Amino acid sequence: MSKLLYAWEFGANFGHIGAFLPLARALRQRGHDVRWAVSQTGPAARLLAQESFTWLQAPTCQEMPRAGPPLSYNDILLRFGYANDEDLLGLVVAWRELLRLTGVQAVLADHAPTAILAARTLGIPVILFCFGFFAPPRQRPLPSLRPWLALPPGQLDALENQALASINAVLGHFGQAPLDAVAQLFEVAEDTLLGFPELDHYADRGPARYWGNLPDAGVGDAPVWPKVQGKRIFGYLRTDTRHHEAALAALHALGQPTVVFFPGAPPTLVERYAAPHLVFSSKPLALAQTAREADAAITYASMSTVTSFLLKGKPVLLLPGHLEQFLLARRVEEMGAGLLVNPEQPPVDLELKLRRVLGEADFTLNAQAFARKYGNFPQDTVTAHLVGRIENIAAAAL
Repeated sequence: MSKLLYAWEFGANFGHIGAFLPLARALRQRGHDVRWAVSQTGPAARLLAQESFTWLQAPTCQEMPRAGPPLSYNDILLRFGYANDEDLLGLVVAWRELLRLTGVQAVLADHAPTAILAARTLGIPVILFCFGFFAPPRQRPLPSLRPWLALPPGQLDALENQALASINAVLGHFGQAPLDAVAQLFEVAEDTLLGFPELDHYADRGPARYWGNLPDAGVGDAPVWPKVQGKRIFGYLRTDTRHHEAALAALHALGQPTVVFFPGAPPTLVERYAAPHLVFSSKPLALAQTAREADAAITYASMSTVTSFLLKGKPVLLLPGHLEQFLLARRVEEMGAGLLVNPEQPPVDLELKLRRVLGEADFTLNAQAFARKYGNFPQDTVTAHLVGRIENIAAAAL
């Protein structure tokens, strides 16, 4: 039996834990002790308590203000402790102590670059368990996350050099050799790039091995659809979802049978938009079943929801709020399997876009093409291969 740590540092909501949960179950069935370090304890309580897993709060820091939006993954790191080597050292020491206290033989790193760095200083092997955004291409400097912008010469290099200086200062503190590029941080025992190339946030990554998706976590309630005629729509919104009230207004006006998962929805909002054809759920819904039964989804572009619907051949309307979501939404729109709503513009055409996604055949046909390509992907086989690889890496570390 091996002790393994799932590490999640950046990000929010249910998608991170939900994506790893099927693999965690499989590892536990094989007798391994799976520990969890989570960025948010609320989703852990909702998803892990009933599974009898325990969790710890991951070491994190508040986002540091910087001028302008993030331009590269380095720019994101600089906003979360990497702009100052003492701040980064504090985080790394906290992760090191967590790794030592749990006595783990391997780290399964979700969006957790500092856990990867801490594991490197301790000689603990790391298996990346992440989607494209969390595993930047092996390039120096790390590429722009806003390829539509013309950046001044040297700007990406400056971001790289600043983040790399802090990383190397911390490595030097622990007697470790410096890195030549930030991308080397992600050269680990196994690079498990989940998902599919069409949905990779880095469209120009180059050659890579994509493992596909693991089986659905199988958590959540079955959807109870309103008993009215029409096309079924699933909505996944939050109070911080850009244009969420405009989305509810569009769904209300459309009159189609709609179920909206809206955790923490203000009662006044529910009261304003609830109708015989539109019902709210405060509890997570069984995503695979919901995607199978629905005709389309409107969501803030979470990877788990988008992938689930596309694998069932269902188009999506996407309301991205932050950069990771926007990049995913662009890839879906490029595929022709959905539309994105620009977060920086008024949502004046949201109802029209929703009608298009529901009514124009090309969106469904393109989603169905994706489903035909990957719908029979051997997810259980992928899980078995991952379990075997993790066991080999952890055993070699003993």
